[in-house]
Amino acid sequence: MATNSFLTRAAISGVLLLTAAAAFAQAPLIASRPIAVPGGPGGFDWMLVDQAKHRLYAAHGGTKTLTVLDLNTQKLQQIPAGEVSGAVVDAADGKVFVACGDNKVVVLDNDTLRKTAEIAVPGPVDDIKLDPKRGMVYADHDDGANVWVINAQTNTLAGSIAVAGAPEAMVYDAGADRLYQNIKPADAVDVIDPATDKILAIWKTAPARAPHGLVLDTLTHRLFSAGGNGMLVALDQKTGRVTASVAIAPGTDQIGFDPKRRRIYCASRGFIAVVHETADGMRLLDNVPSPKGAHTLAVDAATGNVWICYSNPSGSYLEKFTAAK
Repeated sequence: MATNSFLTRAAISGVLLLTAAAAFAQAPLIASRPIAVPGGPGGFDWMLVDQAKHRLYAAHGGTKTLTVLDLNTQKLQQIPAGEVSGAVVDAADGKVFVACGDNKVVVLDNDTLRKTAEIAVPGPVDDIKLDPKRGMVYADHDDGANVWVINAQTNTLAGSIAVAGAPEAMVYDAGADRLYQNIKPADAVDVIDPATDKILAIWKTAPARAPHGLVLDTLTHRLFSAGGNGMLVALDQKTGRVTASVAIAPGTDQIGFDPKRRRIYCASRGFIAVVHETADGMRLLDNVPSPKGAHTLAVDAATGNVWICYSNPSGSYLEKFTAAK
Protein backbone atom coordinates (compact mmCIF):
# COMPACT_ATOMS: atom_id res chain seq x y z
CA MET A 1 0.00 0.00 0.00
CA ALA A 2 2.82 2.42 0.83
CA THR A 3 4.46 1.77 -2.54
CA ASN A 4 1.21 2.21 -4.40
CA SER A 5 0.50 5.40 -2.45
CA PHE A 6 3.95 6.74 -3.37
CA LEU A 7 3.42 5.86 -7.03
CA THR A 8 0.01 7.49 -6.97
CA ARG A 9 1.43 10.69 -5.49
CA ALA A 10 4.26 10.65 -8.04
CA ALA A 11 1.79 10.17 -10.87
CA ILE A 12 -0.35 13.06 -9.63
CA SER A 13 2.72 15.28 -9.27
CA GLY A 14 3.77 14.37 -12.79
CA VAL A 15 0.35 15.27 -14.16
CA LEU A 16 0.40 18.60 -12.31
CA LEU A 17 3.87 19.40 -13.67
CA LEU A 18 2.83 18.50 -17.20
CA THR A 19 -0.33 20.59 -16.85
CA ALA A 20 1.66 23.57 -15.57
CA ALA A 21 4.21 23.20 -18.37
CA ALA A 22 1.43 22.99 -20.96
CA ALA A 23 -0.25 26.07 -19.53
CA PHE A 24 3.05 27.97 -19.61
CA ALA A 25 3.71 26.87 -23.19
CA GLN A 26 0.27 28.06 -24.22
CA ALA A 27 0.51 31.46 -22.50
CA PRO A 28 0.05 34.20 -25.11
CA LEU A 29 2.76 36.37 -23.50
CA ILE A 30 6.03 35.39 -21.81
CA ALA A 31 7.68 37.86 -19.43
CA SER A 32 11.35 38.81 -19.69
CA ARG A 33 13.72 40.12 -17.04
CA PRO A 34 12.85 43.73 -16.13
CA ILE A 35 15.16 46.56 -17.16
CA ALA A 36 15.96 48.93 -14.28
CA VAL A 37 15.48 52.62 -15.06
CA PRO A 38 17.85 54.95 -13.17
CA GLY A 39 16.46 57.54 -10.81
CA GLY A 40 14.61 55.41 -8.31
CA PRO A 41 10.85 55.01 -7.86
CA GLY A 42 8.48 57.26 -9.78
CA GLY A 43 5.14 56.69 -11.47
CA PHE A 44 4.84 56.11 -15.22
CA ASP A 45 2.06 57.02 -17.63
CA TRP A 46 1.54 56.53 -21.40
CA MET A 47 3.90 54.54 -23.68
CA LEU A 48 4.70 54.64 -27.39
CA VAL A 49 6.85 52.74 -29.89
CA ASP A 50 8.30 54.82 -32.73
CA GLN A 51 8.58 52.16 -35.44
CA ALA A 52 10.66 54.34 -37.78
CA LYS A 53 13.48 54.82 -35.27
CA HIS A 54 12.61 51.67 -33.29
CA ARG A 55 12.48 53.57 -30.01
CA LEU A 56 10.32 52.97 -26.97
CA TYR A 57 9.03 56.05 -25.15
CA ALA A 58 7.71 55.84 -21.58
CA ALA A 59 6.28 58.88 -19.82
CA HIS A 60 8.08 58.84 -16.46
CA GLY A 61 6.26 61.70 -14.81
CA GLY A 62 7.24 60.58 -11.31
CA THR A 63 10.87 61.46 -12.07
CA LYS A 64 9.98 64.31 -14.48
CA THR A 65 11.67 62.61 -17.41
CA LEU A 66 10.83 60.92 -20.68
CA THR A 67 12.42 57.46 -20.67
CA VAL A 68 13.68 56.41 -24.12
CA LEU A 69 14.89 52.90 -24.94
CA ASP A 70 16.60 52.16 -28.26
CA LEU A 71 15.07 48.79 -29.12
CA ASN A 72 17.98 47.89 -31.40
CA THR A 73 20.88 48.69 -29.07
CA GLN A 74 19.04 48.63 -25.68
CA LYS A 75 20.57 52.05 -24.92
CA LEU A 76 18.50 53.84 -22.28
CA GLN A 77 18.12 57.63 -22.01
CA GLN A 78 16.18 59.87 -19.65
CA ILE A 79 15.18 63.25 -21.05
CA PRO A 80 14.27 65.95 -18.47
CA ALA A 81 10.89 67.37 -19.47
CA GLY A 82 8.58 67.77 -16.46
CA GLU A 83 5.52 65.83 -15.35
CA VAL A 84 5.46 63.76 -18.52
CA SER A 85 2.19 62.04 -19.45
CA GLY A 86 2.64 61.12 -23.12
CA ALA A 87 4.47 61.74 -26.39
CA VAL A 88 3.89 61.74 -30.14
CA VAL A 89 6.39 61.73 -33.01
CA ASP A 90 6.13 64.24 -35.88
CA ALA A 91 8.59 62.74 -38.35
CA ALA A 92 7.84 65.25 -41.10
CA ASP A 93 8.89 68.19 -38.93
CA GLY A 94 11.62 66.25 -37.12
CA LYS A 95 10.02 66.68 -33.69
CA VAL A 96 8.74 64.77 -30.69
CA PHE A 97 5.94 66.49 -28.78
CA VAL A 98 5.88 65.59 -25.08
CA ALA A 99 2.69 66.10 -23.08
CA CYS A 100 3.20 67.27 -19.50
CA GLY A 101 0.97 67.55 -16.48
CA ASP A 102 2.59 70.84 -15.50
CA ASN A 103 0.70 72.85 -18.14
CA LYS A 104 3.02 72.53 -21.11
CA VAL A 105 4.02 70.59 -24.19
CA VAL A 106 7.77 70.13 -24.59
CA VAL A 107 9.27 69.85 -28.09
CA LEU A 108 12.31 67.63 -28.72
CA ASP A 109 14.47 67.17 -31.79
CA ASN A 110 13.53 63.78 -33.26
CA ASP A 111 17.16 62.88 -33.96
CA THR A 112 19.08 64.19 -30.95
CA LEU A 113 16.20 64.25 -28.43
CA ARG A 114 17.37 67.69 -27.31
CA LYS A 115 14.75 70.15 -26.12
CA THR A 116 14.04 72.82 -28.75
CA ALA A 117 10.87 74.52 -27.52
CA GLU A 118 8.20 74.62 -24.84
CA ILE A 119 4.54 75.43 -25.47
CA ALA A 120 2.45 76.74 -22.57
CA VAL A 121 -1.15 75.50 -22.37
CA PRO A 122 -3.96 76.48 -19.93
CA GLY A 123 -3.87 73.23 -17.95
CA PRO A 124 -2.30 69.78 -17.47
CA VAL A 125 -1.98 67.63 -20.60
CA ASP A 126 -2.80 63.93 -20.80
CA ASP A 127 -2.89 62.08 -24.14
CA ILE A 128 -1.41 63.69 -27.26
CA LYS A 129 -1.76 62.79 -30.95
CA LEU A 130 -0.74 64.12 -34.38
CA ASP A 131 -2.72 64.87 -37.52
CA PRO A 132 0.13 64.56 -40.06
CA LYS A 133 -2.07 65.69 -42.94
CA ARG A 134 -2.42 69.22 -41.55
CA GLY A 135 0.54 69.28 -39.20
CA MET A 136 -1.57 69.72 -36.07
CA VAL A 137 -1.07 68.22 -32.62
CA TYR A 138 -4.07 67.45 -30.40
CA ALA A 139 -3.51 67.57 -26.63
CA ASP A 140 -6.07 66.44 -24.06
CA HIS A 141 -6.82 68.61 -21.04
CA ASP A 142 -6.32 66.07 -18.26
CA ASP A 143 -9.69 65.66 -16.48
CA GLY A 144 -10.75 68.93 -18.10
CA ALA A 145 -13.21 69.78 -20.88
CA ASN A 146 -10.93 70.68 -23.78
CA VAL A 147 -8.74 69.25 -26.49
CA TRP A 148 -6.11 71.81 -27.42
CA VAL A 149 -4.89 72.18 -30.99
CA ILE A 150 -1.21 73.02 -31.57
CA ASN A 151 0.47 74.01 -34.83
CA ALA A 152 3.33 71.54 -35.18
CA GLN A 153 5.39 73.77 -37.46
CA THR A 154 5.19 76.99 -35.42
CA ASN A 155 4.93 75.37 -31.96
CA THR A 156 1.99 77.62 -31.10
CA LEU A 157 -1.45 77.04 -29.60
CA ALA A 158 -3.91 77.27 -32.50
CA GLY A 159 -7.29 76.49 -30.97
CA SER A 160 -9.42 74.40 -28.65
CA ILE A 161 -12.24 71.88 -28.94
CA ALA A 162 -14.83 71.73 -26.16
CA VAL A 163 -15.73 68.20 -25.00
CA ALA A 164 -18.07 66.78 -22.36
CA GLY A 165 -15.21 66.35 -19.89
CA ALA A 166 -12.20 64.19 -18.96
CA PRO A 167 -10.86 63.25 -22.42
CA GLU A 168 -8.75 60.10 -22.34
CA ALA A 169 -7.06 58.20 -25.17
CA MET A 170 -7.48 59.32 -28.78
CA VAL A 171 -6.64 57.94 -32.22
CA TYR A 172 -6.18 59.68 -35.57
CA ASP A 173 -7.12 57.67 -38.66
CA ALA A 174 -5.62 58.96 -41.91
CA GLY A 175 -7.92 56.82 -44.06
CA ALA A 176 -11.11 58.29 -42.64
CA ASP A 177 -9.43 61.61 -41.79
CA ARG A 178 -11.03 61.53 -38.37
CA LEU A 179 -9.92 61.89 -34.79
CA TYR A 180 -11.54 59.54 -32.27
CA GLN A 181 -11.56 60.68 -28.65
CA ASN A 182 -12.58 58.65 -25.59
CA ILE A 183 -14.64 60.69 -23.09
CA LYS A 184 -14.68 59.09 -19.63
CA PRO A 185 -17.73 60.69 -17.95
CA ALA A 186 -19.90 60.31 -21.07
CA ASP A 187 -19.03 56.64 -21.70
CA ALA A 188 -18.50 57.67 -25.30
CA VAL A 189 -16.18 58.24 -28.23
CA ASP A 190 -16.29 61.69 -29.84
CA VAL A 191 -15.76 61.69 -33.62
CA ILE A 192 -13.88 64.87 -34.56
CA ASP A 193 -13.33 66.30 -38.04
CA PRO A 194 -9.78 67.74 -37.95
CA ALA A 195 -10.54 69.91 -41.00
CA THR A 196 -13.02 71.92 -38.92
CA ASP A 197 -12.25 70.76 -35.36
CA LYS A 198 -15.96 70.03 -34.95
CA ILE A 199 -17.51 67.01 -33.22
CA LEU A 200 -19.46 65.14 -35.88
CA ALA A 201 -20.86 62.30 -33.78
CA ILE A 202 -20.86 60.81 -30.30
CA TRP A 203 -20.70 57.01 -30.09
CA LYS A 204 -21.68 55.32 -26.84
CA THR A 205 -19.32 52.65 -25.51
CA ALA A 206 -21.65 50.76 -23.13
CA PRO A 207 -21.16 48.18 -21.71
CA ALA A 208 -17.64 49.67 -21.41
CA ARG A 209 -17.81 52.41 -18.78
CA ALA A 210 -15.29 55.22 -18.20
CA PRO A 211 -13.42 54.39 -21.43
CA HIS A 212 -9.65 54.68 -21.22
CA GLY A 213 -7.60 52.81 -23.85
CA LEU A 214 -8.47 53.15 -27.54
CA VAL A 215 -7.02 51.52 -30.67
CA LEU A 216 -8.08 51.13 -34.30
CA ASP A 217 -7.87 48.24 -36.74
CA THR A 218 -7.71 49.95 -40.13
CA LEU A 219 -8.24 46.62 -41.93
CA THR A 220 -11.57 45.69 -40.33
CA HIS A 221 -12.56 49.30 -39.56
CA ARG A 222 -13.16 48.58 -35.89
CA LEU A 223 -12.39 50.78 -32.92
CA PHE A 224 -11.61 49.01 -29.65
CA SER A 225 -12.37 50.95 -26.48
CA ALA A 226 -11.52 49.61 -23.01
CA GLY A 227 -13.58 50.65 -20.03
CA GLY A 228 -12.21 50.96 -16.55
CA ASN A 229 -15.00 48.60 -15.44
CA GLY A 230 -13.38 45.60 -17.14
CA MET A 231 -15.16 45.58 -20.49
CA LEU A 232 -13.64 45.89 -23.96
CA VAL A 233 -15.95 46.83 -26.84
CA ALA A 234 -15.59 46.86 -30.62
CA LEU A 235 -17.28 49.71 -32.47
CA ASP A 236 -18.01 49.71 -36.18
CA GLN A 237 -16.08 52.65 -37.61
CA LYS A 238 -18.78 53.33 -40.21
CA THR A 239 -21.87 53.20 -37.99
CA GLY A 240 -20.47 53.83 -34.51
CA ARG A 241 -22.39 50.87 -33.12
CA VAL A 242 -20.95 48.43 -30.58
CA THR A 243 -20.70 45.12 -32.44
CA ALA A 244 -18.97 42.99 -29.80
CA SER A 245 -17.85 43.08 -26.17
CA VAL A 246 -15.73 40.92 -23.91
CA ALA A 247 -14.93 40.94 -20.18
CA ILE A 248 -11.28 41.68 -19.35
CA ALA A 249 -9.34 42.41 -16.17
CA PRO A 250 -10.74 45.63 -14.61
CA GLY A 251 -8.80 48.84 -14.18
CA THR A 252 -7.48 48.98 -17.76
CA ASP A 253 -5.71 52.16 -18.79
CA GLN A 254 -3.71 51.96 -22.06
CA ILE A 255 -4.26 49.32 -24.74
CA GLY A 256 -2.30 48.32 -27.86
CA PHE A 257 -2.95 46.45 -31.10
CA ASP A 258 -0.85 43.85 -32.93
CA PRO A 259 -2.13 43.79 -36.53
CA LYS A 260 -0.14 40.66 -37.42
CA ARG A 261 -1.57 38.48 -34.65
CA ARG A 262 -4.94 40.30 -34.55
CA ARG A 263 -4.55 40.89 -30.84
CA ILE A 264 -5.62 43.68 -28.51
CA TYR A 265 -3.49 43.98 -25.37
CA CYS A 266 -5.07 45.75 -22.39
CA ALA A 267 -2.90 46.94 -19.48
CA SER A 268 -4.67 46.55 -16.16
CA ARG A 269 -3.17 46.83 -12.69
CA GLY A 270 -1.77 43.34 -12.25
CA PHE A 271 -2.72 41.82 -15.60
CA ILE A 272 -2.38 42.20 -19.35
CA ALA A 273 -5.63 41.09 -20.96
CA VAL A 274 -4.91 39.42 -24.31
CA VAL A 275 -7.88 39.54 -26.69
CA HIS A 276 -7.99 37.98 -30.14
CA GLU A 277 -9.94 39.78 -32.86
CA THR A 278 -12.11 37.35 -34.82
CA ALA A 279 -14.12 37.67 -38.02
CA ASP A 280 -17.32 38.30 -36.08
CA GLY A 281 -15.99 39.87 -32.89
CA MET A 282 -13.32 38.99 -30.33
CA ARG A 283 -12.49 36.54 -27.56
CA LEU A 284 -10.36 36.67 -24.45
CA LEU A 285 -7.26 34.47 -24.67
CA ASP A 286 -5.95 35.14 -21.17
CA ASN A 287 -5.37 37.67 -18.41
CA VAL A 288 -1.59 37.39 -18.16
CA PRO A 289 -0.17 38.39 -14.73
CA SER A 290 2.03 41.49 -14.74
CA PRO A 291 3.46 43.78 -12.03
CA LYS A 292 0.70 45.50 -10.05
CA GLY A 293 1.95 48.99 -10.84
CA ALA A 294 1.78 48.49 -14.62
CA HIS A 295 -1.23 50.15 -16.26
CA THR A 296 0.18 51.25 -19.63
CA LEU A 297 1.79 49.38 -22.51
CA ALA A 298 3.04 49.66 -26.08
CA VAL A 299 3.26 47.10 -28.88
CA ASP A 300 6.32 46.82 -31.10
CA ALA A 301 4.70 45.91 -34.42
CA ALA A 302 8.05 44.85 -35.89
CA THR A 303 8.56 42.06 -33.37
CA GLY A 304 5.18 41.58 -31.71
CA ASN A 305 6.74 42.31 -28.31
CA VAL A 306 4.63 44.04 -25.69
CA TRP A 307 6.33 46.52 -23.35
CA ILE A 308 5.13 47.73 -19.98
CA CYS A 309 6.55 50.15 -17.41
CA TYR A 310 6.02 50.31 -13.69
CA SER A 311 7.42 51.54 -10.41
CA ASN A 312 7.55 50.05 -6.93
CA PRO A 313 9.38 50.99 -3.70
CA SER A 314 12.60 49.45 -5.01
CA GLY A 315 12.75 51.36 -8.29
CA SER A 316 11.39 51.92 -11.80
CA TYR A 317 11.37 49.35 -14.58
CA LEU A 318 10.64 48.54 -18.21
CA GLU A 319 9.66 44.98 -19.01
CA LYS A 320 9.24 43.10 -22.27
CA PHE A 321 6.65 40.41 -22.86
CA THR A 322 7.28 38.17 -25.86
CA ALA A 323 4.22 37.16 -27.87
CA ALA A 324 3.72 33.44 -28.36
CA LYS A 325 3.48 32.28 -31.96
